[in-house]
Amino acid sequence: MPDDLDDRPSGFSTPENLALVRQLIRPRFTHDIHDYVLEGICKAMDGFHVISVVRTGGGKTTYFSGFMVLLQEMEKLSDDHPLKHSLERFIPTNPLCIIIYPTKGLEEDMAETFNSLGIPSLAINEDTLKNARNRSIDLWALATQPQLRCLLLSPEQLASKPFNTALSIPSFYSRIVALDVDEIHLILTWGAPGFRNSFRDIGNALMCLPRWTTLTGVTATLPEGIDTLSLMRILGLRPGSFVFTRRSNHRPELQFIFRVLRHGLQGWSFPDFDWALNGQRKTIIYCRTISLAFRLFVYLWQTSSPSDSPARRKRSRLYCSLYSDKYNKTSRDTFVNDISCQFLITTDALKVGNDFPNVDDVINIEPEDPSDILQKGGRAGRRISNSSTTGPRCINYFTQSTMKRAKEELGPSNLEQGSQGKMTGKMARLLLSDCIDKEINIQFANPETDPVCTCEKCSHLHPLPHSMVDCRCSKCQPEPPLPALPQKVAVSRVGNGIVLAKKLTEVEREYGLHQLSAFRRRVWAASRDISIKYLPPESLLPDCLIHSLLNEFAKLKMTADLVPCVNGFLKGHEVPLMSELNSLQRKFNRMKIALDPDEDDVPVERVNNSIHAMNPVPSSYDAFFSTFVGIQPSSTIPSNPQPQSVPGSHRPKPTPLPKRVHTHQKVYIRLPPLKSTVLSNSLPSSSSSTPSPGNKRKLSDAGDLDKIKRHCTRSAGAKENII
Repeated sequence: MPDDLDDRPSGFSTPENLALVRQLIRPRFTHDIHDYVLEGICKAMDGFHVISVVRTGGGKTTYFSGFMVLLQEMEKLSDDHPLKHSLERFIPTNPLCIIIYPTKGLEEDMAETFNSLGIPSLAINEDTLKNARNRSIDLWALATQPQLRCLLLSPEQLASKPFNTALSIPSFYSRIVALDVDEIHLILTWGAPGFRNSFRDIGNALMCLPRWTTLTGVTATLPEGIDTLSLMRILGLRPGSFVFTRRSNHRPELQFIFRVLRHGLQGWSFPDFDWALNGQRKTIIYCRTISLAFRLFVYLWQTSSPSDSPARRKRSRLYCSLYSDKYNKTSRDTFVNDISCQFLITTDALKVGNDFPNVDDVINIEPEDPSDILQKGGRAGRRISNSSTTGPRCINYFTQSTMKRAKEELGPSNLEQGSQGKMTGKMARLLLSDCIDKEINIQFANPETDPVCTCEKCSHLHPLPHSMVDCRCSKCQPEPPLPALPQKVAVSRVGNGIVLAKKLTEVEREYGLHQLSAFRRRVWAASRDISIKYLPPESLLPDCLIHSLLNEFAKLKMTADLVPCVNGFLKGHEVPLMSELNSLQRKFNRMKIALDPDEDDVPVERVNNSIHAMNPVPSSYDAFFSTFVGIQPSSTIPSNPQPQSVPGSHRPKPTPLPKRVHTHQKVYIRLPPLKSTVLSNSLPSSSSSTPSPGNKRKLSDAGDLDKIKRHCTRSAGAKENII
C-alpha cells in the first residue's frame, strides 16, 4: 500500500534518532532488534498507527516490548537529551499499553516474557479472573494501579463491562498510550459472525481511548487486496494516519508438502501417519476438531512400540481448549524440554504466537486456507538445528473430496456462477498450483527482495531473490511413492443372522445416529468423573460404536448384549444406554406408520379415532397398536367401537389425521397373523346392507381374509394399509 510518510522522516524516524533508540534499548534485550522493527517503534513514538506484515519468527513481539522498554528508558533521560526534544506526541506519566492476544495461553506466556524484561504486566482473561476470585483478589483493581505498564487482554475482555468501568477512572484512562494487537489478521477470520465477534470491536475500542493512543498491529498472513482494505476499514484507519509495511513472509528453509489421505478421518485408524512413528523428529500435529485430535492421539499411543516402554506415555501430548491452562502449560513445557516427547497433538488453540525452538515437522490435517498453512507451518524451524539434515517441513494432508472440490471450484461452471461451497478460490488455486511457494508469493504479494537488515543477526546474511532460490516444495520436487497401506478386512454392514425385514433403513439409521449422539452428550455433561470431563464427548460413544449398535440393533434385547459394543469410558452406563435403545425402537415403530417419532404425547384416543375412521380395525388390535407406537390404551375408549353410519346414509367423514401424518404416503403395518379369532362382524360384508350387531362367526376360510384386504384397500383417504 503506497504511503508518503516514509519520504519525510522526522521526530524519532530520522537516521540519527534511530541509532540513538537502538543504543538506548539494546542492553535490555538478549538480541539485537531488526531494522524494520526499530522503524515501526519509532513511527509509533511519532504518533502514527503501525500495521506490519512480517514472516513467522521475524520478531513481531519486539514491536510491543521494544516500545514499552523505550518508554521506560525515556523517563530516565535528562530534559536536554536529543530524544526528548524530538518527541512529537504526548506521553503521560506512568504510560500504560494495552495488548490484545487471541488465545489465553499466548496471553499468559507473553505476560511472563514482559515481566522478565522488567515491564510490570498483568494478563486478564476468563481463567485468570476465576483463579483470582478463588484467592479473593480483584484483578481489575490491580489493573488500575499506577505501577502497571502493560495490560494483556483478550478481545472479549476489551469489550467487557469491567473494562468500560475502568475507563471511567481518570487516573487509568489518561495513562493509556497504545493499543497493540497481535495476529491482527484474525479480525477478518475469527471475527466472522458466529465465532468471536469481539474481534470486530477492536476498532470501536480504539475510538473510545484517548486521542493520543496509537495502534500497532502485526501479522504474518494478511493477503494483498480486498482483505487489507477491509481490515483498515474495520479499524477505522484513515489514509495519512498510519504506516503500512509489508515484508516477505516467504521462508525458503521451510519445505511445504501436500499429500492426499488414503483413508477417512471419521474412524480410529490413521495408517497414513505411521511414518512419523519411525523417526524421532519433534512434530506438532494440527487437527480441525478436538474429536479428531483425541482419536489420533489414541491411535499413535496404541501404535507406538515397544508397548511396555516407560516413555510411551510421554511420546504424545494433547493440547486443546478443553484442558486446563495448567495442563496445557505442562504439555508445552514437556514438548520443549523432554526429549522423549515427540508429538504435540493440538487444534487452533496453538495456532499462533508460540515460539517453540525445537520443532522439526508440522503436520496440518485439512487446513482451511493459505493463511492457515503459513501460520501453522511457521511453528517449524524457528531455530535451525545443524543436526537435522532434512530441514523443517510443513506437511499438509487433504482428503480426496477436498481435492475434488478444488477442481470444481475452478471449473468453468463455478467461475461463471460464483463459489457455492466453503472452499475459497485462493485455497483451490494453491491446491492445484504447479509450485506452492510461487503461489504463496503471489497471494500475499511478497516482494522479490526485502531491504537489507543491518542488525547483528542479519548482517552476515545475504538472502537471494525468490526467483533465484531453488524451490523444495512437493510440486517442484515430488516425493517418492509412500508405502502401501495394510489391507482392510471387509466388515459386513449388518450383523449375521438379521433378516431383511428387521434391518434399519437409511432414514432410521440417520435418526438413530442423531439420537445416540445426543445421548452421549447428556452422559458426558452429567458425569462427575474428572477423567471423563477432560475427554471429548465422542470418547464415551464414538461414531464407529454407534454404527455398530445400529448394525446389531435387532439383536440387542438386554443389557448383557451391550457388553461387546461399549468401551471402558461408558462402563456403568449400560442400563441408560439400553433404555435409550428401547426408546429408539418405539420411535422407529412410529416412523413406520408416518408419525412424528419425537411427538410422544399424542393421545391414544386421537390415534385410535383416526385409525377407526379410515379403517375400522377390530378392537382386538387396539392393545397391539398402542404397544406398537409406544403409548398406553385409554380406559375411556369403548372395547367394541361401533360404526357411526346408519343404513342408507353416506359414508361418514373421516376424523382428521394426527399431526404431521402425510396422507399421500403408503403405510405398511405389520400385524400378527390372523388365526381362528372371533371378531366382531362390524367388518363390512360383501353385501351392501349393514350387518346386525349381534351376529358373530369364525374366519374359517381364505375368502374372509380376502374380504378384509379388499375393505382395507377401499378405505377413505389415500393411505394403503396392507395386513
